[in-house]
Amino acid sequence: MNNTGQYKPFVFSQPTLVVGLGGTGLSVARYLKQKNCPFDMADNRSELAGQDTIRNEFPDSELLLGDFNYEQFKQYPQIIVSPGISVRSAIFRALSDQGSLIIGDIELFAQVVDKPVIAITGSNGKSTVTTLVEKTALDCGVKTIAGGNLGTPALDLLATQSDLYVLELSSFQLETTYSLKTLSAIVLNVSEDHMDRYNGLDDYRQVKTTIYNNTDWAVINKDEQQLLNLFKSKPINEFCLTPERCIYFGSEEPQTDEYGLQKTQDGDYLLKKGQEILLKASELHLKGVYNYLNVLAAMALLEPLSLGREKMLQAVREYAGLEHRCEWVAKINGVNFYNDSKGTNAGATIAAIMGLEPEDDKAYAQRQLILIAGGIGKGADFSELGKVIKARVKYLLLMGQDAEHIEHAVLNAGMANERIIHVTSMQAAVQKAMALAQKGDTVLLSPACASFDMYANYSARGNDFKASIYDCADINPDHIADIQEGFRDVS
Repeated sequence: MNNTGQYKPFVFSQPTLVVGLGGTGLSVARYLKQKNCPFDMADNRSELAGQDTIRNEFPDSELLLGDFNYEQFKQYPQIIVSPGISVRSAIFRALSDQGSLIIGDIELFAQVVDKPVIAITGSNGKSTVTTLVEKTALDCGVKTIAGGNLGTPALDLLATQSDLYVLELSSFQLETTYSLKTLSAIVLNVSEDHMDRYNGLDDYRQVKTTIYNNTDWAVINKDEQQLLNLFKSKPINEFCLTPERCIYFGSEEPQTDEYGLQKTQDGDYLLKKGQEILLKASELHLKGVYNYLNVLAAMALLEPLSLGREKMLQAVREYAGLEHRCEWVAKINGVNFYNDSKGTNAGATIAAIMGLEPEDDKAYAQRQLILIAGGIGKGADFSELGKVIKARVKYLLLMGQDAEHIEHAVLNAGMANERIIHVTSMQAAVQKAMALAQKGDTVLLSPACASFDMYANYSARGNDFKASIYDCADINPDHIADIQEGFRDVS
C-alpha cells in the first residue's frame, strides 16, 4: 500500500475497527468513544495484558483477540491500524480491495486538526529534532506540543488545544497517512532500518518521502544524495510545491538562503548563507556533525513562522539533548560512559561513533572507544558499520539475537578476532568494559539493533545499562565519588 490512493473522509457515524491495542490503539479508541463513533477492537495476541480493564473502559465495543480474520474484519467500512501492524499483509490488501478505508491514527489526526503542523521523519535524529523544534517554538512564545511516534500519541495532543503541533512520524505511520497538511516537513536521512518490513532501501525511502505530500515548505538534506535525487526526479507539483518552497541544509558551506556548516581554524560554525552566523558549534551542548545538522534542520523547519532570531538561538544553546541518545552517564576512573540505546540501526550507531570523536585528535579516539552492541538486527546490512567499527573501536562487546551478524561484518572488515567479545547480559558487558577500559577511554552503548529480544523497549535497555554502571561502581567507594565529581547532564 502507499499513501496516494486511500484518501476518503473518515465518518464518525460508521462502524469502525481499531486494530492493535498498544498505546496508539488505545488512544484511538478513547478518541472514538469521545466522538460517539461506534467501534470494536482487535489485537492479534490471544491473551492481552489488562484486557478486563479494556473491556470495562469500552463496554459497548467488542474485543476480538487472536489471529486476524478477514470474514470478521470485512464488515467494517473503516479500519484504523496501529503502526506496529503491517498494512502490507494479505488481509489488509484484501480489505482495501473490497473497499474498506484503512488508515492510521495520524490520518485521523490530519482530518480533524485545525492548527499548523510540522512533521519530521528519518532513520536517525528525528526525536532530537522534534523536541528541539518544540522547545524553540515554546521559548519563542508559541503554544506548542510534540508527539506522534515520540511520547504522546497524536490524537491525545488535540486536547491541549495548542497553536502548533510537532509530529515525529515513523515510516509505518506514513504508510497509512494520506491527507496530512503540514506547514513544514522533513526527511532527515535514510539508512537501512526495518528491512524486515520493506522491499529494500528504495522502498523504505519512497515511503519516507511521502511526508512531503501537501506541505507548504519542504526541508531537504543535501547530504542525502539518493534522497535528493528521488525528490528532484519527481515532478515538483507531485508534492504540491514550488522551488521557492524548498529549504536546503547540509554539512557543507551553504549557498544563498541555505543552511550549512563552515569549518575554520577557530572551529565549526552554523550559518545561513546571506545572513549572519547563527551559532558557533562550541556553544552547543549537542556534539558531532550529525547533531549540528539536527540543529540546522530544526531552524529550517521553524523558518516559516518567522520567530525572533535571538530567542531561537538561545533556545538552541540551552537544549540538552534526550535520554538514551548519546546521553552522558558517568565518569568512572577517568572513563566516560555514554548511553545511546536509541541507536537501533547501523546508521545511528555510525553517527554516535563519529560524533564522540574529539575533533582535535581523531587518531587517539579511534584507539580508545569500547562499543557495546547487538539485539534484533531487523534484516539490516551491517557491512558499513563493520568498517567503521574496525577503524574506530578498540573493543567490541556483543550481545543479543543478531550479535553474530554484526561479528561477521566486523571480521569481514578486517577487525582482529581477539577484539570481539560476546557477553550474555548488560551487567556482563559493563563489567567487561570496565575491566578493559583505561583512563581516557570511552564506553558507548549503541546497539545498532532493536531491543525486543532482551528488553521491552530501548528505554529499558538504556536504563539497564545505566543501572549496571552504578551497580559496578558501588563495588568501590572511589567510583561513587568519581561519578558525583564528574556528573553533568550532557557532554
